[in-house]
Amino acid sequence: METELKLAISAADVEAIEKLPLLQTYGNGEVEERRLVSTYYDTPAWILKQEKTSLRIRDKGDGWVRTVKTAGNNEGGLHRREEFEVALSEPELDLEALQNLGLDVLNRAIASQQLQTVFITDFVRRQWLLHAPNGGPTVEFALDQGAVRRCDSGCNEAGESSSDFELISEIELELRDSAEDADPEFLFRLADEIKQAGIQSQPSTLSKAARGYALLQKA
Repeated sequence: METELKLAISAADVEAIEKLPLLQTYGNGEVEERRLVSTYYDTPAWILKQEKTSLRIRDKGDGWVRTVKTAGNNEGGLHRREEFEVALSEPELDLEALQNLGLDVLNRAIASQQLQTVFITDFVRRQWLLHAPNGGPTVEFALDQGAVRRCDSGCNEAGESSSDFELISEIELELRDSAEDADPEFLFRLADEIKQAGIQSQPSTLSKAARGYALLQKA
């Protein structure tokens, strides 16, 4: 189970975010930076989107990860959903392994023999590990800057038209505890401290996958 809080931010605030006191208060200030390029798949009829399921392969620079996320629920920017993730030696879907997950919507998409690339996300992630006081949960604080791009006009570079890409500028606060009853209180505490530091941020109900589909619908 994935539990995360998304916050939409302005790209102009990135430098201030990197200097937030909470990164030292709850962590050691050390940051991991990497470029993440994710390819999302669906059928031409968007079978997966219809049931709020996403399928992607992410290039992490040092390997690939295939991820399936189910609908779950979303309240005020807090996302809770089932997540099935596996490391790959090659950027291939492995349809047999996907079928073994037992997800009806995924099996229908595979049976259609029409799974194809629909869009990609390409962003730089700066990530800090934060620890709640008194032995509380660990949170991955991720600052993402980049874009989501259509694939029917080429997935290599964002085109000049605003209908070809949309910028990504957000913070993801994710609990490392994958239990269904994991307490998200520390996530909201961090969000409050971000605002108190003068950063303009708003809870975001849209996943990166949802933003990709919204981009396709703009054409």
